[in-house]
Amino acid sequence: MNKSSLTHREMYGQPAAFKGVNDSLADVYEVLDTVFREGTRYDELLFTGCGTSLYIAQSAAHAFSAYTDIPARAVPCSELYFFTETYVKGDSVLVLPITRKGYTTEVRMAIDKVRTLPSVKTLSITCDPGTREYNDYVILSPEASEESVVMTRSFTSMVYLAIVMAMYAGGKKDEIEAMAKYDTIATEMIKSMDETARKIVYDHPGLDLFVTLGQGVYYGIANECMNKIKEMSIGNSEAYANLEYRHGPMSLADEHTLVLTLANMEMRKYDIALMDQMKGFGAITAAVGVGVTETMPQVDYALDMPDDFNDMQNAALIGIIGQFIGYYLAEKKGIDADTPRNLSQAIVLKG
Repeated sequence: MNKSSLTHREMYGQPAAFKGVNDSLADVYEVLDTVFREGTRYDELLFTGCGTSLYIAQSAAHAFSAYTDIPARAVPCSELYFFTETYVKGDSVLVLPITRKGYTTEVRMAIDKVRTLPSVKTLSITCDPGTREYNDYVILSPEASEESVVMTRSFTSMVYLAIVMAMYAGGKKDEIEAMAKYDTIATEMIKSMDETARKIVYDHPGLDLFVTLGQGVYYGIANECMNKIKEMSIGNSEAYANLEYRHGPMSLADEHTLVLTLANMEMRKYDIALMDQMKGFGAITAAVGVGVTETMPQVDYALDMPDDFNDMQNAALIGIIGQFIGYYLAEKKGIDADTPRNLSQAIVLKG
């Protein structure tokens, strides 16, 4: 087996994971009909996770708030466990743990604790059916199990599942139905992401800082791009909300920096100005989003997302670029991304 071949194969397995969710939508809807049945009103939704799953929670909370009138926010599992009373308020709160592996210690600690409160119900968004043991409800990505340490198809399929949940709860089933061929679209997008990421990495061997920017539903995705570069390649990477990057962090931008924006349609003119400024600092610039080749021709690399999808529908696809950048940086450095330094599939605390 070649170095990182397992991770690479699982990255290309993402369309099958999306299809697995779409093929099981009847089961998902059945659970959601129970959770959000008529007459049930939640004061707030708390999405929670650790690491990559926390980044899913950030995007999921934004999507749910956008599609419904119920407040939602993302909280790390450890924060929820140690400061429960700070976050769990109101007479009816739905807590949504997001996890690839149900035995991650901090997830179990947080959920076991919040379920002692009479105001809380829990709904797990997961790849692990074993989470049914300690949650009230579960929605499952059934074809996303991974052998690799780093999360790739588990991440994107749970983002997809969370977006589907938000759309369904918000009465936008038509937007879900428009994604019926998501696996086919993903197959083509993955090829383009792979090609673009490889060019970025090998065209610019002097890059040593990788910055990903994302706003709205793309903020959590940007954080995961940062995380993938760190995990796979032991690379120096950062992530910010787009316009926050100007407030101090851009002081590091120079000719050794890649600045990648996950371009949200709501703020295109601001992204254009920001990328112009970064080019002025000498940075290599890249944009992924709907219509970026036409609206952002000044960037060094532009990759268009499907223009018949909105930003929410593209959320599960857009961050795949970060997976491939991490993969090719690892390849260039001779690092095996299948066995990243100091990491394991799930963190189990001892003592």
